Amino acid sequence: MSALRLGGFSVLLALAACHGKASPEDCKAMTDHYLDLAVKESPQAASMSPAQAAAVRDVEQGLKRAVPSYRFVQDHCEAVTGAEASCAKDADSTRSWEACVHPPDAR
Repeated sequence: MSALRLGGFSVLLALAACHGKASPEDCKAMTDHYLDLAVKESPQAASMSPAQAAAVRDVEQGLKRAVPSYRFVQDHCEAVTGAEASCAKDADSTRSWEACVHPPDAR
């Protein structure tokens, strides 16, 4: 019987995580993943050295502040939902990442 309760509790925790709020760690992981995707999508990505990729990542970090969803995650992490965080961390492109996050003006 206790295994059944533990299983139910695990399901409730998972649901709360999806519908709750993202943690600061989630937001950091989201923005890091977004920048990694941006580097991967940049021209010549396959032939860049690690130093070049790091430089491109630094440039992208500044440029992506113009993207509302990226700026929202950086500036208002407390308003990012768990579902948005999960979606963004699993995204396979910057476009799909951006579709995961919905700033208030776009909701």
